[in-house]
Amino acid sequence: MKLSVFNRIKKIGLFFVASGLLVFGVRCARQAMPPGGPEDRTPPKVVRTVPGNGSTHASRSPKVMIQFSEQVNHESVRQALFLAPRPAEFPKLKWKGTRLFLIFPDSLLPDQTYLISLGTGIRDRHGNPMKETATVAFSTGAHLDNGRIWGRVFGKGSLLNVQVWGYLLRVRSGPDPRKDLPQYVTQCDARGRFAFGFLSPGTYRLFALIDRDKNDLYNPGYDSFGLPPRDARVTRRDSTDGPLFFRIAVQDTVPPRVASVFATDQRHVQIRFSEAVDSLSSAQAGNFSIRAGSTELPVACAYRSALDFSRVVLCTGKQDSSQNYSLKIKNLRDLAGLPLDSASTVVRFRGSAIPDTVAPKMVRVFPKDSSGGVLPDVSLSCIFSKAMDTTSAGVFLFSARGDSVSGRGSWPQPDRFVFRPAKILAGNTEFRWVVSANQLRDRQGNAFNGDSVLTTFHVVPYDTLTEISGRIVDPDSAARGPVVVR
Repeated sequence: MKLSVFNRIKKIGLFFVASGLLVFGVRCARQAMPPGGPEDRTPPKVVRTVPGNGSTHASRSPKVMIQFSEQVNHESVRQALFLAPRPAEFPKLKWKGTRLFLIFPDSLLPDQTYLISLGTGIRDRHGNPMKETATVAFSTGAHLDNGRIWGRVFGKGSLLNVQVWGYLLRVRSGPDPRKDLPQYVTQCDARGRFAFGFLSPGTYRLFALIDRDKNDLYNPGYDSFGLPPRDARVTRRDSTDGPLFFRIAVQDTVPPRVASVFATDQRHVQIRFSEAVDSLSSAQAGNFSIRAGSTELPVACAYRSALDFSRVVLCTGKQDSSQNYSLKIKNLRDLAGLPLDSASTVVRFRGSAIPDTVAPKMVRVFPKDSSGGVLPDVSLSCIFSKAMDTTSAGVFLFSARGDSVSGRGSWPQPDRFVFRPAKILAGNTEFRWVVSANQLRDRQGNAFNGDSVLTTFHVVPYDTLTEISGRIVDPDSAARGPVVVR
């Protein structure tokens, strides 16, 4: 009996001791620092190199050392490490903590300036990229070359993966990045800025691209690519050239093809292409011929839809719904200038018996109604749902006081009308643009569907605007064609 009571007391005591330890443990857990410490957001950087940057009389059989401020991802270094001029064989990479050793298998060239670039693709163990490209230059001779080329690359998305490749033309004339490995490579920063330094005198051809498969070659249609307007030139007297500007995009290498063709009514045929097509070649009625056996169906007009650049509309003679027609297309190109796929140059469709009785509608107007901030040199335009009778258009422009504004109207294509005022519009003024319904007809004489269209817009005050002026100089004296400034 006494033993039983003693056991109960013992159990109760152990319970309170355990509870006390638990509470103490919870309190300690609450007071402890969070595991792992604060998140690492500090980018890595290069803190020391051997040979040092700017060294001369470097050994022709060096073991280059690069020390980072922290541990970095080794694979990211391999992908963002560039040597110029490019050696015949890439050096071996050997790591000791934060130090990287480059072991060259062959001797370096005599009296040659070498540049090692470490791009912004290098990341630390937490994924933080280097803030800017680091470079190390040294010479196996008595002096360093001091040539410099700089510029900027523009494009969509992140520009950290963009590389700029350089070829010294006296070493390789007419370089082809599809098969010639670059002699000089650097990587852009987040804003697309790049620079080559320590270059020898000469003319350099540059290419900007995203080498997606990391094979040091350009793959058309896969890698984004861009060219500057000219070659870069470095001389002893003028050792810096820049800025050079690039805009990169994936080159279109796939020709357009016909996706579908059908008669929307007995006077119209609609062709849908796999991509946007050129407005000039698609507007030539002579590029389209339609036949049923030995009988030709006239094509009175052709135009690319103002709303859908992959759609072309043909205005035809009256079709026979019992006939299967053959449409032959020639000289049509896409926006990259590629001709139509040869398998799509001849397509077939069945004629329609549906008469064209659908009234035209206005589907878009510019400026939109109640627009503010319209520029004084604006051109007004409206887009219709179908081809219109372009011999007349009742369009009128008035100021807020009711004064008529003269101008010139034109039809760039059958479904789009443009009105250009004869002079710059007054600033800080409201205008009213009227498109008269009773003067609009489509090609078949169907009247406009709806009332006259009235839109108002407000032109910005002149004192809110400024100007940019300059002079365009083309170093190519043989160049011809218009100069476009954007």
